[in-house]
Amino acid sequence: MFETVFYFPWEVSLIIFLQSSLPGFVFGFFEIIADVITKNVLALLFILIYLAYNKDWGKFTLLSLGVAGVCCEFVKVTVARLRPYAAVDTIKCIRANVPDQNPLDFKIQGYSLPSGHTMMATNLFLAIPIYVRNIQYIVIGLVGVLIVALSRVGLGVHFPTDTIVGFIIALAIILILSRIYDKIENRAYLYLTIIALSLAGVLFCPEISYIKYVALALGISLGFLVEEKYVNFENPKSRRDAIVRIAGAVILFILLFVLIPKFAGNTDLVKCIVHSLCTFIMLAIYPLAFKKIDRDG
Repeated sequence: MFETVFYFPWEVSLIIFLQSSLPGFVFGFFEIIADVITKNVLALLFILIYLAYNKDWGKFTLLSLGVAGVCCEFVKVTVARLRPYAAVDTIKCIRANVPDQNPLDFKIQGYSLPSGHTMMATNLFLAIPIYVRNIQYIVIGLVGVLIVALSRVGLGVHFPTDTIVGFIIALAIILILSRIYDKIENRAYLYLTIIALSLAGVLFCPEISYIKYVALALGISLGFLVEEKYVNFENPKSRRDAIVRIAGAVILFILLFVLIPKFAGNTDLVKCIVHSLCTFIMLAIYPLAFKKIDRDG
């Protein structure tokens, strides 16, 4: 694959300034952010919102997360921009994207543009506030996104422009979805469009790292498609019902996303199956149990 190296001088100066000026405990905090803002953590959080708090909020955040993941990986693989520490000798890699692997193996570490963590942070902090049009929480969310973006730059794994592009792409996805989500009478068309565009991208980007995100988008879209047609569960009517749903979801999530890959092998095929089938089970099959476990069911 043809890899690219490009950056502005100010980006290098900013990274070097942060790495030479910030105290050690700040980088420790940055590493904690890297561990928390991950696809699995956000997926679980948004699934719990969907199952046990507000169904529409959960659907919106999961859709925006899935679409953002597909777009992020498509751009990463297509542009193939090297990470700062690989492009500039004076920049240190304080914490690699995948810590226990070779920082220069970009099939594992992924490329630099755009910043996936910044995109996920944009979904985490801004998706719901934008969807419900709460200006106060949008402002607070912007601060959260800025902190995450700064952490990626300080750790030496992203140029500032990576985080800017990541933020713009994720924000554009959220804004577009927020405009059309409630206006489409039959959301099946939206889900099928996401599936079709994601699969079409495979023709131009047949890399396994992209296909994994396509599998996730398929699991989310098909899950909502089936749930709306055959399940159509309601938000919990009591705190007890919400807690029981959450407990069951966490147990199922650990079984599907942790134990199955551990025993079946962490191969690319297993990852694709986990991303698609297991997500589908969480969104469309598990809610079938609500009539049994809900007190009001």
